[in-house]
Amino acid sequence: MEEKEYTEELNQELDQELDKDIQAQIEKKVKELKEKNPNLRMIFPIVIDGMAGCDEKDHYIGYFCQPSFKTFSKYLTASQNNQLVAMKVLAKDCFLDGDKELIEDDSLFVFGLMGHLSKIIEVRHGRLVNLSKPGK
Repeated sequence: MEEKEYTEELNQELDQELDKDIQAQIEKKVKELKEKNPNLRMIFPIVIDGMAGCDEKDHYIGYFCQPSFKTFSKYLTASQNNQLVAMKVLAKDCFLDGDKELIEDDSLFVFGLMGHLSKIIEVRHGRLVNLSKPGK
């Protein structure tokens, strides 16, 4: 096996190990958060990769909850004026634990976290049942 192929294979193995470590860390933290607050319906762990060469960590992890009615109302009100501000409000209000830099650092927030926040307000799947009969 050539040295280049061996190095690429080794790097892939290290990446997989890192992913497993991060996965285990996230699962442990989610379990801890649920034990602390059993009323939490959903916890959304969001992982954002740091940028190489920018003196950032490899990964930033934030744990977010589904917004309450009050929080969602606040978000909707803010979104009528400024979507960016509304997303920041949502992130702050739903943040449970993790790397606060995801919210406080503008670059991490705008170009990392913000695009994933829609997952915590995603609409449930459903359907409307049509009870009317055709031809009436």
